[in-house]
Amino acid sequence: MTGDDVEAALRDLGQQIHVPEPPELTASVLTRINAPRRRNRWLTALVAAVTAFAIAFAVSPAVRAGVQNLLEFAGVVFREEPPPAIAPPLPSQELSLDEARKQMPFEIHLPGQLGTPDKITVHEGRFVTLHYGNLRLDEFDGTVREAIGKLVHGEGVEQIGDKVWIPYPHVIFYIDRNGVWHDEEPHGAGKTLIWQRGQVTMRLQGDLTKEKALEISAS
Repeated sequence: MTGDDVEAALRDLGQQIHVPEPPELTASVLTRINAPRRRNRWLTALVAAVTAFAIAFAVSPAVRAGVQNLLEFAGVVFREEPPPAIAPPLPSQELSLDEARKQMPFEIHLPGQLGTPDKITVHEGRFVTLHYGNLRLDEFDGTVREAIGKLVHGEGVEQIGDKVWIPYPHVIFYIDRNGVWHDEEPHGAGKTLIWQRGQVTMRLQGDLTKEKALEISAS
């Protein structure tokens, strides 16, 4: 067979092959999320949160980037067991509010019910922690990559609208730019509320009630 014959045969084959249209991914994702299956309570809560975000999937780039999979919410990864290797704590730098605002690639929000923090620490120039007595508020861009890992068990984790409430102390890790998990608090994190404000993930923790945490998140 000559080169011309091969070319002609390929053209003829190309006319006969049917290439299907690409699938409609949004519908497929929603179908798989809502498919009946056995889940424990904390996973059900996270799936509900992801489903709520999926409603805005087509119109919100921040939501599209922030929701990666069923076990990640706005840059926070939930696990029942730690990864095999844990690195020492990330170095942190105490800064003034003005200095921290210059370093962060997003606007630092001070909730109205908390006001000016007692202390501000910055980690990797990527996320910031506002300290208010026994309360702390982490803020980071939740649309880029995961930044915080949490070890939680199934009972009690609750989805409240587009927020996630963890009503018990738990272990927390910071995840660096390379995906390495670092020890953060030797005594673990307290009760925690996680939500997003635009592209910024807010993680409030401390000895507070769910109702008070929700009030703070709305201020």
